[in-house]
Amino acid sequence: MKASSFTLPSDNHCTLIALLTLGLLGLAGCGKSDSNPLAMPAMPPKSVSVATAVAHDVPQYLDADGQITALQSVNIVSQVEGQIVEMPFQQGSLVKKGDKLAVIFQEPFLAAVKKAQGQVVSDQANLSLAQSTFDRNKALLPEKLISQQQYDTYAAQVDSLKGQLQVDEALLDTANVNLKYTEITAPVDGMVGTYRINVGNVVKVNDLPITTIQTMDPIYADFVISESDFPLLRKRFDDNGAKLTVHVTSLSDAKAQADGELNILGNAVGTSTGTVPLRATLPNDNRQFWPNQPVHVRILLNTIPNAVLVPESAVMISQQGEFVFVVAPAAKTGDLPVAEMRVVQSGQTQEDGTKVITSGLKPGEQVVVEGQVFLAPTMPLIVATLDGKPTAAAPAASGAPAAASASAK
Repeated sequence: MKASSFTLPSDNHCTLIALLTLGLLGLAGCGKSDSNPLAMPAMPPKSVSVATAVAHDVPQYLDADGQITALQSVNIVSQVEGQIVEMPFQQGSLVKKGDKLAVIFQEPFLAAVKKAQGQVVSDQANLSLAQSTFDRNKALLPEKLISQQQYDTYAAQVDSLKGQLQVDEALLDTANVNLKYTEITAPVDGMVGTYRINVGNVVKVNDLPITTIQTMDPIYADFVISESDFPLLRKRFDDNGAKLTVHVTSLSDAKAQADGELNILGNAVGTSTGTVPLRATLPNDNRQFWPNQPVHVRILLNTIPNAVLVPESAVMISQQGEFVFVVAPAAKTGDLPVAEMRVVQSGQTQEDGTKVITSGLKPGEQVVVEGQVFLAPTMPLIVATLDGKPTAAAPAASGAPAAASASAK
């Protein structure tokens, strides 16, 4: 086998390589005026939108989800047995307490009342006769004209007939009550549901519901909060006279909103959920809320004075926690402002989309709300918009020198 070998380049080849190397170095140096060819180029400016941190009094609140519950929900059932002959209510309509809902065939109950009335009249007559006999013979006892046994018999007859009269009067009352039950009326104000039993059906005592009435105004909002939030809520609740204001919004219709009052606290913490049930009362005269409707509940606990607010989009999250980019002045006069990364702590988000900053930021400082992608600390900034309005620097976003002059004005 022939051994492998290599050949050193000839003198001509070495000369050619040296000339090429010198030529490339010469080209690299042509037109280069920087004394330090290894220096990093300056970062290009970044166009951003900026907002000013402001201070306002804002509400402190807790949020929860729940559902609407009727103040009263009543199943309408019959308390006597009989055939339904009339149902004068309109399904889905509003009724008042005492409005007639159904009528049961009344003739058997009228007959029972008449029979009981007759028995009472008979008892009264018998009692009257026995009382007269007793009164006449009572005067004869001292004269020994009647025996003591006969006197006791007359007295016992009077007591017995009095008792029988009471029994028959109670039967008459029962017959009248049953007759009254043949007209089924609404026990509460509310909205009546659909028919569950039709005219002609025979109903029994406490049988299937004829319909259901739900009280619609006022109405409840039932929800829960975590056990950890309950001590603060309870303190605010007690300090405010056992009530707190709540704002309720339908999850299916954002236009359905109402302010109500939290006035019922649950009496136990759920062992499996770690939550406490709460109940608020809402006005519902326009019937925008319906039982079992899912809702969002905001409980107003307190007012935070002079809270620092920024748009929610300004707050970013990193491994170190929450931060914002603050617009900081440049090191040299006339240069563009630069980005400063500032660690902050935030609180709750307000309905207008602003977020409470509890530490790390002061009112009046400007934060980047749009354009944070690829933004780095000390990077020069072109403020395109400030508080939603275009700035003088916005047209110069394509060129740093023009932007610098606009910023310096």
